[in-house]
Amino acid sequence: MKIIVLIFSMLILSNYSNAQWYKRKYNVYDINKLTSEQLNESLWDSKTNLGMSGVAVGLGAVVFVISKYNLWTTNDEPSLFEQLIGEKGMNDIYAGAGIAIMAGGLIAFLSNVERIKNIKMAIHRNFPLVGHIRFTPKIDYNRYTASGNLGLSITYKF
Repeated sequence: MKIIVLIFSMLILSNYSNAQWYKRKYNVYDINKLTSEQLNESLWDSKTNLGMSGVAVGLGAVVFVISKYNLWTTNDEPSLFEQLIGEKGMNDIYAGAGIAIMAGGLIAFLSNVERIKNIKMAIHRNFPLVGHIRFTPKIDYNRYTASGNLGLSITYKF
C-alpha cells in the first residue's frame, strides 16, 4: 500500500512540475511569447517524447510479466551474484526493474500529455485560424453601485 501511495504522489507531483521547458529551450519566461514555429517544433518534440514514454511503459510491463512467469533463461553456470541471490531473488530484481521502468515511463507520459495540452492551448490562443470565433466570459464591475455584470465577449478573427 505504501508503494502505491508513493507512486501516485510521484505521478501527481510530476504532473504539476512542468519545469518551464520553454525557459530552458527558448529562454522565455512565458509560453505565450513563443512564435508559431517554436510552438509547432515543441509540439512535435512532445509527441515524439510521448510515444517514447509509451514504449518505456510497455517495455517495463513486458519485463515485469516475464519476471513473474519465470520466462528468463538461465545460464548453465550462474555468476557469483546469481548464486548468492538465487533464482527467486533474480526474478524479484527483474520485477523491480520492470516496475521502475514502467513508473518512469508513466511519469514521462503524463508530463508530456500535460505539456501537449499547454502547447495546443497556447497555439489556439495566440495563433487562431482565420474565421475563428472565440467566446470569453466577462465580468464588468461597476464601482459606484458595487455590482458586477456578467457578459460574454465575442471575438472573430478575419
